[in-house]
Amino acid sequence: MFDSVTQSELRAQMERHLLMVEEVLGGLDQFVQGLERRITRIEEGLGLEPDGLSTSGWVAELQRVKTELVAIRRASGIQ
Repeated sequence: MFDSVTQSELRAQMERHLLMVEEVLGGLDQFVQGLERRITRIEEGLGLEPDGLSTSGWVAELQRVKTELVAIRRASGIQ
């Protein structure tokens, strides 16, 4: 089986396979970078920070609306 394959042919095949592996890894790296960007946008939108929730973002807005709604209900006697 290996008798018919010369060392230079084997080396050329290995180089082609390594190039294919590099292309796949490069594609995976780009995919992961894209996911990281999406996660960052979602975290910013939610107002998530390493030390907890921030005062901005969707979650903070919902909390403010909830607080306002509770105040309106209390002022109008609705519970």
